Amino acid sequence: MTFTTAPGILIAVPQLDDPNFHRSVVLMIEHNEKGALGLIVNLELDHPSAAVAEELGLSWPGRPEAHLRRGGPVEPQSLWMLHDDGWAFSETMRVVPGVSVSRSREALTRMCEAREQRLVFLVGYAGWGPGQLEREIAQGSWLSSRATAELVYEWLPDEIWTRALGAMGIDPAHLVEAAGEIQ
Repeated sequence: MTFTTAPGILIAVPQLDDPNFHRSVVLMIEHNEKGALGLIVNLELDHPSAAVAEELGLSWPGRPEAHLRRGGPVEPQSLWMLHDDGWAFSETMRVVPGVSVSRSREALTRMCEAREQRLVFLVGYAGWGPGQLEREIAQGSWLSSRATAELVYEWLPDEIWTRALGAMGIDPAHLVEAAGEIQ
C-alpha cells in the first residue's frame, strides 16, 4: 500500500529540528513514488505581496497587508501562486477544492489584471526525494491532515500552525519542544 499526503497538509511537530520547517504547515501538491512536493503556507516574509506585483509592473489585487510567503528552501528564487481553482493555465495544478497552484507569468498577469482576491505569492518550495518523506513521517516529524481553502486564504499565517493542530483536536500546549516547552 502506498501512503500519500497529497492532497492534504503536513504539520511539523515541535521536535522537527530542521530550521527550514520549524512549526511549518505544508500544503502538499504531489506525493508519489518519485518523491513529494509542497508549499509551506505559514511562513511570511518581510516583503509585501503588493511590492512583488509592482516590481513586475502589475497591481496587487489582494489584501494590502499580505506578504510574500516562503514556500520552502528549494529554488528560493522561484515564484509560486496559490489561487482560486476557477483559473486554469497550462501549468495549473488543482490541489483541493478552491485551491490551485500556478507559476507562469501569464497566470500572474491575468489574475492581477482581473483583480483576483484569492491569491497568495510564495517563493521556493518544499521537496522530498523518493521515500524521504515517508521516513520522516515514520520518525514522527510530521502530522498529516486535510487541506482547505479556508486554511490557505482566510487564516492568518502566524495562526495556521496552531489552528491546523486545533482542527485535528490537538492542543499545541500538549506538544513538547525538543529543548523545552512551547512558548
